[in-house]
Amino acid sequence: MTTPFIDIWINCPDRPVADGIARAAVDARLAACANVFPAVSSVYRWQGEVEQAEEVPLLLKCRAADFERVSALVRSLHPYQVPSIVAAPLAAVDATYGDWLRTQTSEPVSCAYQPRRAWFREMVAIGPVSVKLNAICAEGATIGDEVFEAAIAKMRSAENEIAHTPHQGAGFAILHEGEEARWLLLHWWVKGGIAARKLWRADRSPDGRFVEADPLLMACVWELGLIDFERRAWMNTAMSGKTVSDYTEERFSGEYV
Repeated sequence: MTTPFIDIWINCPDRPVADGIARAAVDARLAACANVFPAVSSVYRWQGEVEQAEEVPLLLKCRAADFERVSALVRSLHPYQVPSIVAAPLAAVDATYGDWLRTQTSEPVSCAYQPRRAWFREMVAIGPVSVKLNAICAEGATIGDEVFEAAIAKMRSAENEIAHTPHQGAGFAILHEGEEARWLLLHWWVKGGIAARKLWRADRSPDGRFVEADPLLMACVWELGLIDFERRAWMNTAMSGKTVSDYTEERFSGEYV
């Protein structure tokens, strides 16, 4: 006898990482619930050496069909190069509890495109680069000042990395409060009309911590709307005989993307 549900076990380096993954998985309806356990001692081999460290086990109750989606979410939030993500099938589940699992992990009723509110927030200095910070909100979402402050602090953590690129002194960023997570995209222009970028993800709690997202991810359809605006602005200014200052003065003035 088998059920369509699984337990997914993840070992995390500390409680904040475990809490962040737990909240993100439940917010995204990929897990019906999450259990964060006290730290345990783990012994393992890594890069030819036997290591021992404390880790925090995390248990997610999910649909078996969602395993790959859960794995991708965990990898985007987990600091390990090779996080432990293993699943065990649930041979039997109480009928009432199984109904609850189904309702809590169901897909949204509609995935149809709906425009999202977007606006230019402010200019941010990140070392030698002036960055236009834009924002996007899903329907019903808001972004508090403390979230903007956390986003700016995270972008400034990339200052040294940016300084060692052939940057053109300008760029743009997008803080996106989505339905399932909070996203932060930082782009800066380098020689040749190329946009270099960093991408972070956080859960939607007010104190959600930004961590580097899966490097395979780029942008969603709403973020691509602002990216297209910035592409055109760069083409029409810095790549058309005007100055970088002209680019930074050309700011998104629409209401939706």
